[in-house]
Amino acid sequence: MIPIAKPYINKAEQNAVIKVLQSGIIARGPRVAEFEEKFAKACDTKYAIATSSGTASLHVSLHVLGIGEGDEVITTPFTFVATAHSILMVGAVPVFVDIDPVSFNLDADLIEAKITKKTKAIVAVNLYGQPAEYKKINKLAKKYNLFVVEDAAQSIGSTYYKKASGNLGDISCFSLYATKNITTGEGGMITTNSKDLNSKSILFRHHSQNPKKAYGYAGLGFNYETTDISAAIGLEQLKKLKAITKRRQIIAKEYDKAFENIPGLITPVVKNNRTHVYHQYTMRVTKDFKLSRNEFIAQLNSKAVMARVYYPEALYRFKHLNYFDYKAKDFPVVEQMIKEVVSIPIHPGLTTKQIKYIIKTIRNI
Repeated sequence: MIPIAKPYINKAEQNAVIKVLQSGIIARGPRVAEFEEKFAKACDTKYAIATSSGTASLHVSLHVLGIGEGDEVITTPFTFVATAHSILMVGAVPVFVDIDPVSFNLDADLIEAKITKKTKAIVAVNLYGQPAEYKKINKLAKKYNLFVVEDAAQSIGSTYYKKASGNLGDISCFSLYATKNITTGEGGMITTNSKDLNSKSILFRHHSQNPKKAYGYAGLGFNYETTDISAAIGLEQLKKLKAITKRRQIIAKEYDKAFENIPGLITPVVKNNRTHVYHQYTMRVTKDFKLSRNEFIAQLNSKAVMARVYYPEALYRFKHLNYFDYKAKDFPVVEQMIKEVVSIPIHPGLTTKQIKYIIKTIRNI
């Protein structure tokens, strides 16, 4: 089976981990500090704060922005649940907005209608590796005095109007999970240009312990720290980021060309003034295709090509997230996309032979 995702790991990461183990400093130490510095540079931000996961990064970010009980946070229902769960974790309420059928991201033109006196922030997700419409989102945020959280879990290395992902909102959150474009196994990162948000984030990720007074606590906090072991892997992964991104984009172009004339199969569209890093290569299987989406997936899997649906359920379908009694009719685009989207392998570990096999298999189907 050709896997949908595979970590791009080799001896460089192995040797880096061995050096950390030999150093005797395996929790947060100098490698974490170096990783934060180089990650911030990669995103062209002043600060980066390493965490234990992408979810932790989201939780920390919302907390340090002062989002709390009874506040409303606008976001997308077409994403991984961590985005919405982090809103619940600070006691706030997720407010869902339908998506753009081209980018699969928040439809920025629909956000303003959902803003109320309780709205405090917008969490925009860069789904599949393409940034959302931040010019419109940031303009709205400025108009209504809202914060913008960039959920960049899937978009490391992408750009929007030549500005790096991680530098598109007040604060940005990355996931470094094993399936992401670069990985530390488990892990996350926060980036920001705010000295205040940086300081607060560092405090909150370590039980709000006063750095100048051991066992003195400024308030509630969590253990969201990462380790030098993870950071050692991350540092080697950062060195490969440009090569990984380029390889994914090359594979995407091959797919685009191979599938462009297949009726009912819609390949990803890169919107103007941004780059796509193809965390997923996600197509749409419409009614004009010869098979249903699920039949298409079954055919691919039977021929040893892994295909998955990201995401098969809209978040408003889950009772604990549906605060406003949302109905399917309220989100026509989301409802259409969960029936049509399918992702196929695009990771840089794919061989030329495997790519040709995937293309041939899909064209034959």
